[in-house]
Amino acid sequence: MGTSDELTEVDFVNPYLSPRRQWICTQLAKLLPNSVVSVASNDPKTKFLFQEWTGHTQSSLEGHWKSEGFKKAADPKTEGGVWVRKGGGPVTTSCEGLNGTLMSKIAAAGFGTAKGGATSFNLAGLDKYGNEPATTAGWHWFRDKTKSVHPRGGDFFQVGTLVKKGQWYFHHVGVITGYVDGENPSWATVEAGQGGPRAGFDYMKRKDWRLLNPIDKADPKKELMGWLDIDEYFGDKTT
Repeated sequence: MGTSDELTEVDFVNPYLSPRRQWICTQLAKLLPNSVVSVASNDPKTKFLFQEWTGHTQSSLEGHWKSEGFKKAADPKTEGGVWVRKGGGPVTTSCEGLNGTLMSKIAAAGFGTAKGGATSFNLAGLDKYGNEPATTAGWHWFRDKTKSVHPRGGDFFQVGTLVKKGQWYFHHVGVITGYVDGENPSWATVEAGQGGPRAGFDYMKRKDWRLLNPIDKADPKKELMGWLDIDEYFGDKTT
């Protein structure tokens, strides 16, 4: 370990986590050593890493946005973004790309075989309308957490809005790098999808320790649906 001026997130990976969890957190720490560094789709210095870790390029993102009804704004300042559209609907970002890539990398590194049920943007394995019950091995609803069963570094998380009891609208996914339970839980994460059409590009970034609630101050209805316990999902002797 170096001096305090040289410390990065690699130095803070929890040595008490399972080998699989340590590997995940270490890979993300090498990629994003602090909360200042970002990996962006439109940055010549990082675009290849962005593609490696999300499966997206600037060109592919723009292609998706066009197919989803977005048009490039003539004047982003007055039109409210680089890419704009009238109305709502699905919007492609890279957040699920990070989770999908990590699932492949975990298996390729010899840390087990996924048990199934999850997709990169539907970690709980709900039906196509977002209806419960969950079908993914290793999925835990945040509403059911206990002092001993709660998220840990390396787990994947999903954020959503409860449409009605038992039905969810998905918003976002990412990777938990640290979690402290209690009356007011706090966490640290690595997330892609940190841009989108309005910004005109997408990027990955580390989010430092913060209170878990609220998930999004701009949208208080969003909540942490739950987490995918990565050891249960890839469970084998390496856990």
